[in-house]
Amino acid sequence: MHGRLEAHPAHPTRYCVPRAKAATTAERHALSACAERLEAELAPWRRTPPGADRPTADHLAVDAIVTRILTGFEQGRGRSDDETDVLVGEYLDGLKGFPLAAIHAAAERYRNDTTLEPRNRRFRPSPGEFAAEVRKGLIALRTRLLHVRRVLDAEVYDPPTEADAAKVREATAAYLSGRGFPTDGGRPAPAPEEVTAAREASLREMGAAAARSFDAGTLARLNARLDARRP
Repeated sequence: MHGRLEAHPAHPTRYCVPRAKAATTAERHALSACAERLEAELAPWRRTPPGADRPTADHLAVDAIVTRILTGFEQGRGRSDDETDVLVGEYLDGLKGFPLAAIHAAAERYRNDTTLEPRNRRFRPSPGEFAAEVRKGLIALRTRLLHVRRVLDAEVYDPPTEADAAKVREATAAYLSGRGFPTDGGRPAPAPEEVTAAREASLREMGAAAARSFDAGTLARLNARLDARRP
């Protein structure tokens, strides 16, 4: 469906589509539901506010995801609870503003060894490396949402009929005829060489008129000044 869109003639960031190829009502409902799902997947996870009695569900989920990632590496074992909390906190700080679904998907790619970013399998990812993997995974989701929004926001137009084209031609001919321009039934437009010859003849006539109005001394000084400016 995205392939049906055409560039908008007036808005460089918008698209249009002929009415015959526009999305149907059922398709628009399906696309709207898809857009809502993608927007929900792209929403940032909610951290626990300072001083809250209980952590948010998102906070617990991200904590569990990071803990599972760390326990898969040697560096994540043999630490005290306090050290583990500090290490997990570093990852949580690095994941601020990312969607929970994208964090979970990045963790799955680490477990399946299908990461989008290059990695060293012998060491656990640093907080920055894990955040980069999450960020790389967001590209596909954001691109899909962009395509869906383009289809939903596309301007629907009715292609002109032959009768509409005939009316435009008649209106154009009437406009040109009313202002003295030749129409299709009048004198054809002059060729480029005719325009150049007419321009040169007009310049020569203007030069002759200027020569008649100046005395010989003034004309000589003017010619000398013009000659000095020529390359």
